[in-house]
Amino acid sequence: MEISFLGTSCAIPTLHNGSTSFLVRTGGYLVLVDATDNPVKSILKTGADPLELDIVLLTHYHADHLSGYPALISTLNCMGRKKDLTVITNPETERKAKDILNIFELRDDRISYRVNYTDRFIKRDTSIEIVSGFHTVPTSMVFFKENSTVVFYTADTVYTPKISEIANKCSLMIHEATYSRKRTNSPDGHSSAYEAGLSAANAGAKELYLCHICMNEYSDSESLIKEAQEAYTGKVIIPELFNWYKI
Repeated sequence: MEISFLGTSCAIPTLHNGSTSFLVRTGGYLVLVDATDNPVKSILKTGADPLELDIVLLTHYHADHLSGYPALISTLNCMGRKKDLTVITNPETERKAKDILNIFELRDDRISYRVNYTDRFIKRDTSIEIVSGFHTVPTSMVFFKENSTVVFYTADTVYTPKISEIANKCSLMIHEATYSRKRTNSPDGHSSAYEAGLSAANAGAKELYLCHICMNEYSDSESLIKEAQEAYTGKVIIPELFNWYKI
């Protein structure tokens, strides 16, 4: 399994970093998690071919996770895509995604391929499954499983001990770290780097990747990692954009 991040920022981007989204190569399939900014351009920056995209996973319908979806569907159509595209999501996000596509008249009868919605993907030794998350709107946390490798993504989430119970013994936890624990009035629905570390430690995760970061909440990247390490002794990184990480 390999992962490449297209963005690690929160809803407020920086000059060189957009909203959180990433690619996963697993079991011979290419998966895009959330559609932010200009998805096709970002996919190209990783060296991958956008037309080889097999699956899009949409965690929830907030704009910083869904706004690039119609652009993705439209651009793939312009590129002459023929094979079906699988979209994994929850029912609420599916309805919003279809509503957005309808605004741009991106219905199946107007594009060159079919978009098929589902809540899971299971093929031989590879599976992608969603479970209900803990955010301000219905959201999905995600399990990627390939043989014995398990990657768990929290998506946007408030801290709760239930996260580590659900993600128990994962190989890698990808956890949001929107606000520093030093903030006294953190908005609902998000976690700090310390809480990300706490979730990873209690889940027994072998590694922790941090994303959905509001960098103006931290003095620098090192302070962000150190905050997570107050609770977690394993490897903590902020992924470099467009690099491929082997899990």
